[in-house]
Amino acid sequence: MTFSKAGSKKRFALRKTVIGTTSLLLAGAFLFGGGAVHANQANNGSLARGDDYPYYYKNGSQEIDKWRMYSRQCTSFAAFRLSSVNGFELPAAYGNAKDWGYRAKREGYRVDQRPAIGSIAWDTSGQYGHVAWVSNVFGDMIEIEEYNYGIRERYNRRTVKANSMTGFIHFKDVGNTSSENYQLSLVSSGTHIFTEKAAIMDQPSLTATIIDYYYAGESVHYDQTLEKDGHKWISYISRSGNRRYIPLTKTSSSKNGWEKEGTVWYYYENGQKAVGWKKINGNWYHLQADGTMTTGWLKDGSKWYYLKSSGEMQTGWLKDNGTWYYLESSGAMKASQWFQVSGKYYYVNASGALAVNTTIDGFQVDSSGARVENPAS
Repeated sequence: MTFSKAGSKKRFALRKTVIGTTSLLLAGAFLFGGGAVHANQANNGSLARGDDYPYYYKNGSQEIDKWRMYSRQCTSFAAFRLSSVNGFELPAAYGNAKDWGYRAKREGYRVDQRPAIGSIAWDTSGQYGHVAWVSNVFGDMIEIEEYNYGIRERYNRRTVKANSMTGFIHFKDVGNTSSENYQLSLVSSGTHIFTEKAAIMDQPSLTATIIDYYYAGESVHYDQTLEKDGHKWISYISRSGNRRYIPLTKTSSSKNGWEKEGTVWYYYENGQKAVGWKKINGNWYHLQADGTMTTGWLKDGSKWYYLKSSGEMQTGWLKDNGTWYYLESSGAMKASQWFQVSGKYYYVNASGALAVNTTIDGFQVDSSGARVENPAS
């Protein structure tokens, strides 16, 4: 049936029922440094066919396709692929993408979490949802071909995590599900597919400036690999002509953070054991010359400090073996002095022990160590 370009109530009603998905996702390319990094996809046995969508649909000369859906939408492209590759004719006006899986299940088709080549990747997010044709399956990743990704009304091909989809509709698959454990090896050059968010940096250093990010499902062609700052990196030249770096995995010697070895705790920084005082997540710790985390009493210079069993430096009141001590905000133990806490005066002797039930400098201190003040006469 041919529809006039002139607007009508009938045409408007039809649009409401047959319009395809309008995905709210962003496109799979980054702009940064004045250039773009294009997500080139690895082949790996892919059955991707490229943009084979009929010209009269993609140029808009035929606005309604043979399956009574608007052309250049994800639903129209999926119906076309099912027809041209799978040999399956989708019933006319199958509805918005977000409803496909529910309808297919009611009609007896298998809908599950297991992708297969030729199945339909089904996503219910957004106002209309999204559908795409699965062109490859490897491990927990899938390659999909689609139209109108990012609401652009054109062809797109990308690689994403299989579990990022609501499910997979098996009208008439053309390939089997994958049971292999897929893992890209890091060779000197090639195309890397990201499975998680990764920073794009201007130098191979964890303290370098972050230019942008790659996200799961996107990929980049790199021409260098290197190991630096405790990580394996890939590197490429951006469209702006600047070299960019992406840290992928930690090297075997790139321990960072707390590590327990036997009964002893160490703190690693880029593979090296930290020593001395270290402020970590707002708390002070002390690491001995061999990296061992200090606990208990520590004399540093002329000052005494106390480290909890968790390694954190103690401040304020401390009761140790039945005796009270007071540690300043710096952690240093008070000794041989009067001091005030919450409006009360206390005295600690040369060992730091709190004086109780005695008289100091003519003042009586009670069982809590607080000075007993003489009432005003």
